[in-house]
Amino acid sequence: MKRFAIALAPLALASAAFAQTLPDVPDTDSSGNWSLVELQAVWTDLTEDAFKGIDANTDGAVDATELQAALDNGVIKTPEAASGG
Repeated sequence: MKRFAIALAPLALASAAFAQTLPDVPDTDSSGNWSLVELQAVWTDLTEDAFKGIDANTDGAVDATELQAALDNGVIKTPEAASGG
């Protein structure tokens, strides 16, 4: 049983690290993902074309995986980095 717990520990830590890297972006309609308008509340210069580039599955919304990929790939910057502080 200890081996099982030890084997899962890195996965749990990786999941926690992933969750901590996303900035706080309000999901105002509680849909579980973000619209262009919701992301523009944080990234005020985000264009519709840039949003479409982040929306990898083209469903018209950005989920946590897509937002994380955009941050990881430098498509958008964390709000602190974008504001210089």
